[in-house]
Amino acid sequence: MKRITQLATAAFAGAAVVLASTGTANADTGTTVITFEPASAAHPAAGHAAKHPAAKHSTGKGSAVKPGTIRCVLAARDPHSPRRPDAEARDVIDVAGSVKCDHPVARISIRVGLYKKGRLSRQSAVKTNAGKTSIAQNASHRCVAPQDYTGVAIANIVAPPGFRPEHAKGRAIGRTVRIAACRPGG
Repeated sequence: MKRITQLATAAFAGAAVVLASTGTANADTGTTVITFEPASAAHPAAGHAAKHPAAKHSTGKGSAVKPGTIRCVLAARDPHSPRRPDAEARDVIDVAGSVKCDHPVARISIRVGLYKKGRLSRQSAVKTNAGKTSIAQNASHRCVAPQDYTGVAIANIVAPPGFRPEHAKGRAIGRTVRIAACRPGG
């Protein structure tokens, strides 16, 4: 599998986030699970570290979650050539990313990148919504075949009041897909 050596620089709420990966893109890294736990009155926060613990991240779909937690799944779909007949979808490679939470959160922001041969080929704008359970975004670019394409989704999630951590960031890397031929434009 191809190593992703460069990932996008993204801006979320004015702060720059630089991501870099040293792992390989494979089927196991297509999703990232982020959980937010209720703030406990029984365990008052002591100091900055207790007030802002790191979000719990895991990859895969079998993560156990305590009752009362909010579970969000960030996913990067495999790059593909769309099967729609409209003129805009012809001769392009598309990748989609999404975040789905089991309860509404204060805010979700997502950005998706399409990589060709490990280098950023196209990056979406940052898409944000508030008070929702999900969001999706995509990036597409003119098809050049044969090439290896990879999709990457990055997200920033702000928890509702009463949950910790207050916000968390995540990254999901989809599988590297070999596109052997582009779809004809006519």
